[in-house]
Amino acid sequence: GFAGEMDYLRRHAALRTHPDHIIPGAKSIIAVAARYPKNENPGAGFSTYARGQDYHDVLRRKLLSLGEFINAFHPLNVCRVCVDSAPLPEREWAMRAGLGWQGKQGQLVNPTAGCCIVLGFLLVDIELEPSVPLENQCGSCQCCMDSCPTGAAMGDARVDARRCLSYLTIEHKGSIPAEGQTAVAGTLFGCDCCTAVCPWNARATAPVMAELELRDPLPSPEACLAMDVAAFDARFEGTAVHRTGLERLKRNAALSRQTL
Repeated sequence: GFAGEMDYLRRHAALRTHPDHIIPGAKSIIAVAARYPKNENPGAGFSTYARGQDYHDVLRRKLLSLGEFINAFHPLNVCRVCVDSAPLPEREWAMRAGLGWQGKQGQLVNPTAGCCIVLGFLLVDIELEPSVPLENQCGSCQCCMDSCPTGAAMGDARVDARRCLSYLTIEHKGSIPAEGQTAVAGTLFGCDCCTAVCPWNARATAPVMAELELRDPLPSPEACLAMDVAAFDARFEGTAVHRTGLERLKRNAALSRQTL
């Protein structure tokens, strides 16, 4: 009941129960995580994961290369890359693979990369020794919950997407509900409040993936409103923003200008 318009989560629930429903014959899942920069000004402008190259494309290329490398030593009949593109319960598999634990705001937390990370997966038909899952180390910390401007972070690893600024500015189609319009404020694409504040970011030693480094300068709400399709493509092609489209970006920009 918290998924908003993302009805595919309910429709594809049965497909998520086993990797065989994605590609029959898979025996192991290789999970990877890549760090992107922490947002120094969360809740405004663009999420930092969207200010570098599109991580979907970056991780897909790297995982395809990994599959080719494995195939050179052990021929594969099954080699399927999944980067936010298949009915795979990604965080669950990432936790089972020992990449981290699920924070109170739902995001995966990695002890060497913090929680500003994106995930990718390679399904193969060879038996690999399972990794050891990590214990949840959030303890009594509530930084992520306290930082959420709309109370969307429910504190039990669930998020009410209907109140989440990332959902409203990226996934939600059509007009943003009246109760969410003021909260959008200067948010153009994503939010990052609950990830940027996580104390594990300060302890992170893993480098930011080069392709995910920030690309600046970024357009203001006024500049976004003035964009035509050609200008939008020129600025955002190859980034996650391009997937959402100019229409939704202008919708967010119009609300930002009204409420700033």
